[in-house]
Amino acid sequence: MHLNWKTGVALPMYHDAGMNLALQRRIQAATDDDLLSAFLHFTEGKVALSAYHDFDLMLFDVRREEDHAAKLDVDGDSPLSSEYIAANHGLKGGLGALAAEVEEVRNEIGSVWHSLREATTDDLNHRYRLEADPAESGLDAIGPLRRRLDPLWDRLIAALAQHTAAMHELALREAEFQAFAVTADSIRPEQFDRMAPLEFELAIASLVQRDGYSVVQRNGGARDLGADVIAITPDGRKIVFQCKHRRPGGRPLGSPVIQTLNGTARPVHGADIVIAVTNSSFTSPAHELAGEQGIHLLFGHDLRRWATWGVSLLTVLGADLAPVGEAA
Repeated sequence: MHLNWKTGVALPMYHDAGMNLALQRRIQAATDDDLLSAFLHFTEGKVALSAYHDFDLMLFDVRREEDHAAKLDVDGDSPLSSEYIAANHGLKGGLGALAAEVEEVRNEIGSVWHSLREATTDDLNHRYRLEADPAESGLDAIGPLRRRLDPLWDRLIAALAQHTAAMHELALREAEFQAFAVTADSIRPEQFDRMAPLEFELAIASLVQRDGYSVVQRNGGARDLGADVIAITPDGRKIVFQCKHRRPGGRPLGSPVIQTLNGTARPVHGADIVIAVTNSSFTSPAHELAGEQGIHLLFGHDLRRWATWGVSLLTVLGADLAPVGEAA
């Protein structure tokens, strides 16, 4: 191999004459081996850098999608808000794991490139002789790493497609809930707020009957012993409700309500499921006591899921109580 001095590449001319002379002497002393070794070394670096940039671009896209997923908003009034949150959380988790894997591969390729860059100061000829080991450059490691790019892209595309499908399915389900909310079987929170205490008890009884349970007591009284509404599920479980109506803006219900209900619902009425329901809310001590005694607190979003959107009572209370196969 010989230099083609007719090339269109010109020698740089520096302001310093000494630098020009030193450069010319180095070029005149160069052999074909020197030039080919330099070109091969440069090309290896370009191959490594190209692979690095491919993964770097993918990492940018994955992190952009991850950032977008972190900003996905969920309507707290949606009957499926928990499902939306779970789907978004799953997408964010999957994208985070994918980003970590892409970054790891990119950094491995970067290490190869840095090792090639460091080798630039060495005598390169020995690395490209026939007896030299090609693995010495580290470029062999990039091949298997580069082949991981397409499967990683496939994972990204699949994760985004799966999330889109999940959002579509949830939107279809929500449309059904919203359609139910405009029927006569639906009771909205503002309707509860306008009721008198007796009307509230009768409304709860009507909702229980709507679910297909047998209502054996529709409202309480002076001697109800903590039970306003009593119903029997199709599988024979007795549900006892204590209904507490509050005017809008009223104070949350405290633990004394739970204490009274706990003292009679099971010992006196033989309840299998005990529920305190209100159009208001409960204090932290009431939540704590109810949790200790296995009493369900029905209010706010859960009451709306049941009353407004038609989700069955036992499903709202918990999957462990719902009939087999019933979806949330």
